[in-house]
Amino acid sequence: MKLLLIRHGQSSNNVLTAAGYAFEGRSADPLLTDLGRVQAGRLAQAFADGRLPRPQVLLCSPMVRAVQTSVPVSEELDVPVELVTDAYEVGGLYGGMPGAPIAVRGAGASRLREVNPRVVVPSDIGDDGWYDKGEFVEAPAQAQDRGFALFAELERRFRDDSRVIGLICHEWIIQYLLRASMSAAGVCGVPDPWIAMMNTATTYLETDLPAPEPYEGAGETVIHWINRFDHLRSEELSH
Repeated sequence: MKLLLIRHGQSSNNVLTAAGYAFEGRSADPLLTDLGRVQAGRLAQAFADGRLPRPQVLLCSPMVRAVQTSVPVSEELDVPVELVTDAYEVGGLYGGMPGAPIAVRGAGASRLREVNPRVVVPSDIGDDGWYDKGEFVEAPAQAQDRGFALFAELERRFRDDSRVIGLICHEWIIQYLLRASMSAAGVCGVPDPWIAMMNTATTYLETDLPAPEPYEGAGETVIHWINRFDHLRSEELSH
């Protein structure tokens, strides 16, 4: 499997977090900022310029900021965008503060198609949304289980596929997808060390690929890079 992990562009919540307001004023399902849209466009241009491997299959979290990021990318690649419900960000979809969460269902199928007409909506996303866990904040151990299960499902689907598989998702769930590729579960799901991913940064890995010389026998997964963001100008970087 050739897997290109892509973090979404800057969202309004990212701006709040950078300013020191991790939860105050946050949105349950935030939109991209103007900068986030620029970043997504730069990513699409990097595919056009051949600076990044071009996915022939594009998967995406159903959170709106990820689907917005997919718009210029899917236009450049000229591919559909398959929504993968379990690729949502760690913690889940909720309003309010973590100690007093408010149930939110998320964007429905019609809304997601408005954001990007190329989306392929799975059966578990209806017009009333997709997040069915109510007033629930996912714990790290639960998120780790979900991330590992998602990686196993991707391997099952694409193990013998020579195409590049792109997945637009989120920084925290990427922690667990990477750890799953390394069979490196954290104690109680705590992602330590944290692997930074800038907005629209990419991480590229291949499974079932013997390590290159002189490291034969060292394993079957090669991580080519982590947190690559050279498609962005210095003033366009955000986290």
